[in-house]
Amino acid sequence: MRISINWLKEFIDISLSNEEISNKLTMLGLEAEEVYDTSSLSDIIIGEIKNVIKHPNADKLNLCKVYDGQKILPVVCGAPNVEVGQKIAFAPVGSILPGNFKINEAKIRGEISQGMICSEKEVSISDEHDGIMVLDVNASPGETFINYLNNYLGAIELDITPNRPDCFSHLGVARDLAAKLNVDIHTPSYDKRSFSKNIAKNMIDISFENPDDCPRYIAGIVKNVKVGPSPDWLKLKLESTGQRSINNVVDISNLVLLEMGQPSHIFDYDKLDSKKILIRRANKNEKIKTLDEESRVLSATNLLITNGKKPIAIAGIMGDLSTSVYNKSSTLLIECAYFNAPVIRKSAKNLGMSTEASKRFERGADPNGTEKAMWRIIQLLEEVTDGEWIPGFVDTYPKKIKQVSIKLSRLKLDILSGCKIPDKAVEESLTNLGCTIKKTSGEWLCKTPSWRPDLQREVDLIEEVVRIYGYDNIPSSFNYEGIMNDKITDPHKSLSKIINILTGFGFNQIFTNSLQSSRKVSALDFKSVKMINPLSDKMSEMRTSLFQGLLDTANFNLKNGNPDTMFFEWGNVFEQKSKGLTGIEEKFQLAGVANGIYIKSSIHSNDIKYASFHLIKGIVAGLLKRLRINNVTYNAIVNNNIGLDYAHTICVDTNIIGYIGALSSKFNNILNLDIGKSYGFQFDLLQLMKLADTKSKYKSVVVYPSIIRDLNFVLDESVAVGRIIETINKNGKGILIESEPVSIFRDSSIGEKNKAVAINLKFQSSKKTLEDKDVNPVIDEIIRVISKKYSAKLR
Repeated sequence: MRISINWLKEFIDISLSNEEISNKLTMLGLEAEEVYDTSSLSDIIIGEIKNVIKHPNADKLNLCKVYDGQKILPVVCGAPNVEVGQKIAFAPVGSILPGNFKINEAKIRGEISQGMICSEKEVSISDEHDGIMVLDVNASPGETFINYLNNYLGAIELDITPNRPDCFSHLGVARDLAAKLNVDIHTPSYDKRSFSKNIAKNMIDISFENPDDCPRYIAGIVKNVKVGPSPDWLKLKLESTGQRSINNVVDISNLVLLEMGQPSHIFDYDKLDSKKILIRRANKNEKIKTLDEESRVLSATNLLITNGKKPIAIAGIMGDLSTSVYNKSSTLLIECAYFNAPVIRKSAKNLGMSTEASKRFERGADPNGTEKAMWRIIQLLEEVTDGEWIPGFVDTYPKKIKQVSIKLSRLKLDILSGCKIPDKAVEESLTNLGCTIKKTSGEWLCKTPSWRPDLQREVDLIEEVVRIYGYDNIPSSFNYEGIMNDKITDPHKSLSKIINILTGFGFNQIFTNSLQSSRKVSALDFKSVKMINPLSDKMSEMRTSLFQGLLDTANFNLKNGNPDTMFFEWGNVFEQKSKGLTGIEEKFQLAGVANGIYIKSSIHSNDIKYASFHLIKGIVAGLLKRLRINNVTYNAIVNNNIGLDYAHTICVDTNIIGYIGALSSKFNNILNLDIGKSYGFQFDLLQLMKLADTKSKYKSVVVYPSIIRDLNFVLDESVAVGRIIETINKNGKGILIESEPVSIFRDSSIGEKNKAVAINLKFQSSKKTLEDKDVNPVIDEIIRVISKKYSAKLR
C-alpha cells in the first residue's frame, strides 16, 4: 500500500525525514519497499496560459503564451485540452523532469518553444497523458510546483502482511508509528450528531438472510448532493497514493477507505426499486453487471446486497452498475458494513476479483469502525457536495462482537523476549496500540482494540511489546531460556535410517498424490474423506492407503518398458471415522511393493528369483533387524481390509506394527492394472520409528569358539516355522546366539499332514570356551519345550 507522508503527518506530529520514517516503519514490521520523493519536481513552477493559437505549420499543435510569474514565454503544446486562463505545471528551459529528462529550448516546425506544459504522467502523479494537468484557479504563477502540491506526492510503498488489515490505512500505520515514537495520535475529525427523529429509518429497511455473513450493516442517506469534480485537495490526496479521481462522491468514499481502512459503497437512492435491502447469498447462475461493466455469473459462494429481487452489489467487492452514482444523482444511500472475512475471501476468489474493498474485508475489517466511517462520509459529503444529511441512520448489529481479553504473564514475556523489558515500556506499548490494560500481580489483563483481529493469544501481545520496544534493543545472548522442558527427539533420524535400509535392499522411493479418485479409493473398504471443492474428479478424495499409488507407479513403469520394480513410499493416509472434521483419523504409514524379477540371470548364474512373499518377509525381517527391533513374530490372518492376500501381521511382543502379503487381485480390477502378482508390506510408521534403535552400539570381538548343532523336528503342517524359531530363541539360556531353519522336508513317510524342519543352532559364550556339558542341557530343554508345545517329534 502507498502511504502519503503528509497525510500521515496529519495524524502524528513528527519532523522525521521520509527516509527516517521509512526505516522506522520497516523496523516495526511494515516493510518499506520504495520511497517516493518529490525532489525531482523541484524545477517545475506554476504557470498561467495567457494566449492560445493554432500552429501555422501543424494541425495538431498549438502556440501558447505562458506567464511564469515574471515574464511571458512562447511554448509549443500538442495537448487538446489547453485553454486560456488555465493554471498549469510548467517546466522552463533547463528544468530536469523525473527520468532525468532535461528541457531545452527548441524550434518545433519553425516555432520557438521555451519550456513544456506538463501532463500528470510527466510529473509522475499518474499515468494520465492525454492532456495537460490543469491546476486550481487560485494557484499563483511563479510558485514552485512542490509548494503547490504541499508535498502530497512524497510517499512510501509498504508491503503489508495479511495479518495486519489495520495497516491498510493511513490511520493504522500512524497508530503503529505513534506507538513506536510514544507520541499522541490525532484521529480523523467527524461530527457525531444526535437526532430526535430517525427519518432515515423510514426510508430504508435492512434485513439479513444469515447474520453470520454480515454481522453489522449501517445505512445512511444524504440528499441534495451536487455530483461533480473533486476539489484539488481531495484529488491530490488520492493521487498521492496512486488513486485516480472519479468524482467528488466516489472520491470521498475512497478517501475514507485510505484514511480509516473502512470500505464503503454509495448507491443512487433514486435508482432503488424499493426501500428494502436484503443481504443474502446469490442464487445459482444469478447475474449482475458490476461497475467495471462486466456481466458476472454468480453462485451460492457469493454474498449479495439486494433491493427486492435485484442484486445491487457483490458484498464487500464491487457495486452494481445500475445503481451507481452519476452526474445527476441527488439522493445517496451510504453503506458502511462489516462482512465476514472468510465469506468475502471465498466470494472474491470464486469470481477471480480483487478490489481495494475486498483486500480489506477478507483480511478482517473493524466492526466498530463502520459508524465512525459513516459520520466521516456524511461530514465530507456536506462539505464537498453541499449535501444535506437526513437525520438518523439504520445500524443493524444483531450479535455484537466482543473485545478479546488476554492475560499477559510477566514471566512468559521475559522468557520469550530474552530480556527484562521495563513495566512502563510494556504498558506504554500496549496502551499506545489501543489496548486497555489492568495490572495485577505478575501479569496484565489486556483488552485488545477492535481494529486488531490478529491479537488473539498471549504470544501475540508479547510480539507487539517486543516490536514496539525494538528488536534492536534486545541484547545479544547465547543463554536464552525456553518454555519447553520436554526432551525433543528427532523423528527424521529414524526415518532417514529406514529409507537408507530400504534403498540398500533395492527399493526406490516415490511420492504420489494424496488426493485420488473415488474409484481408486474404493479398492479398499475404508470410508474416505471427500473434498468439498475438488480440483477434478481424479482428486476428489483423500487416500486411505499408500498401495494404490505404489501399484499405479509400478503399472506406469511396466507400460514404459520396466516390468521389474520395487517401490516404497511414506506419508499420511486418512479415514472418515465419524462425521465432521473431528471424525477424520490421520495415520502416518510406510508401504512397499515388489513386482517381477528380483534377481536376473547373468553370465555367472542362470538362477532367476522373482518377487514373492518370502522375499518381502526377508526384506522386512532385515529392516527390523537393522533397526534393532527384537521379539518380532509374523502371524497369518484370514480376513483383513488392507488389501492383502495371504496376509500376515508383523508383531513386536503383542503389538501389531504392520502387515505383509500378496496384493489383492481387486486392485488390478479396479485400477485397470497390467502388472502380475505383487507383494508388499505396510507399517505404522510412527510405531516403527518409536521402536527403532538408531544409536550405534559396539561390543568386543568374542575370542572363544562356537559350537554348531542341528535339530530336525517332525511337526504338523499348520505350525509356522517362525513360531518354532521364536520358542527356541526364548530357551537359549544366554548362550544360543543364532538359530536358522535350513530345510523343510515333506513326504508320505513322515505323514501327509506333517513336515520335517531342520534347524541349525549356534552356541557361543563371551566368557569361556563352551563344552558339551554346557550345551547339552540347553538342547535337551529346547527339545522338551518344542515337543510339548507343538506336539513335535525329534527325527
